Amino acid sequence: MISIYILWLFIFLLVAILLKLLDIKKNYIMCFFITIFIIIFVINLKSSIDAAINGSKLVVLAILPTIFPFSVICNLLICYDGITLYSKILGPLLCKPLGLSKSSSFPIAASFICGYPLGAKYSSDIYNLGYIHKDEYERLLNIASNAGPIFILGSVSVAMLNNIKYGYILLIANYLSSLLIGFITKKPYTNYKIQANKSLKFQESNFGTNLKNSIEGAINTTLNVSAFVIIFSVIISIIKSNTFIRAAFNFLENLINLPAVIIYNLMLGSIEFTNGAKLISEINLSISLKLSIISFILCFSSLSVIAQVTSIVGKDNPNLKKYIRLKFLQGIIGFIITFIASNIILKAVPTFNTSPNYSYYSVINRIFIPIIFLLCISLFISIVYKCLKEKLHSS
Repeated sequence: MISIYILWLFIFLLVAILLKLLDIKKNYIMCFFITIFIIIFVINLKSSIDAAINGSKLVVLAILPTIFPFSVICNLLICYDGITLYSKILGPLLCKPLGLSKSSSFPIAASFICGYPLGAKYSSDIYNLGYIHKDEYERLLNIASNAGPIFILGSVSVAMLNNIKYGYILLIANYLSSLLIGFITKKPYTNYKIQANKSLKFQESNFGTNLKNSIEGAINTTLNVSAFVIIFSVIISIIKSNTFIRAAFNFLENLINLPAVIIYNLMLGSIEFTNGAKLISEINLSISLKLSIISFILCFSSLSVIAQVTSIVGKDNPNLKKYIRLKFLQGIIGFIITFIASNIILKAVPTFNTSPNYSYYSVINRIFIPIIFLLCISLFISIVYKCLKEKLHSS
């Protein structure tokens, strides 16, 4: 059996050397791999179609109810100069400690509330509107980059792990890891200032026009994300049905003395994090290690999310290699935070209910009511402060 693996490895090495010697163009190599993918797709036609249908169901049940309405709301906020409003309210709290300009608060808030890939989308928007520099934009892509709280608390903790308390550990690690990346990438003596184009001034349009533009932008974003979810569902289905890949991981298990199922599911999670989290949750592991691996997948995102981000920000030509390296580092940080926190918290709490009766709406209430309350308090304080300042200035 081992001789078969050695032969396959030898074949791959020969192919790599041949491609190098022939100096074949990269686009021809991509065409070659795409052709192989088409052949595999046709061979596994039924499973590929079923995977595409399952991906479409995931889009209808998870993507449309969250990303589309939230994108419409955020686009409306931009139409009514919400970036300036958010920068005044949240800027000093979120951005100053990270060495960012106040305008960066809008993408960070969007990412913290809704998750991938809206943080990258609105980072690109404010960069193209002229609110931030290129250096700050590249940093912001990693900071405003995390899984959404509804996905973590709803899909992962309730649906997959059957305990919402595990979700809070994952959520804390998810937020802390992105903030720590912000502190790690913070440059000394960084003093970003809003550099919005002088010609860019808020011009009020009628609500119908703003709503139309917001819906069109939200449709483009939602279709983009949905297409990636479907195509990566098909890719994962093909990988799962490939016996050679499974055999390769069994061989790897003998080499590094680590269960192949962990490596295999971690690889699938690195391709598409929803499927990866689901597969890891079904492995027979200690809860601390299981949560830590899921946290790595959520913080690193996946090739699917990275591809989504690339499609959104590619026109701006940011340093994507640096983005991917920092996402991998964020995954490691999330793993460490989760492992430490889960060992401390789970040992401190005597019992956990394994089948809590948490509904989708109770999860939303636990997330959004405190956020809305804090925003209202911040808005009230800002209004009072502004009124007092104007009164003192006039007197």
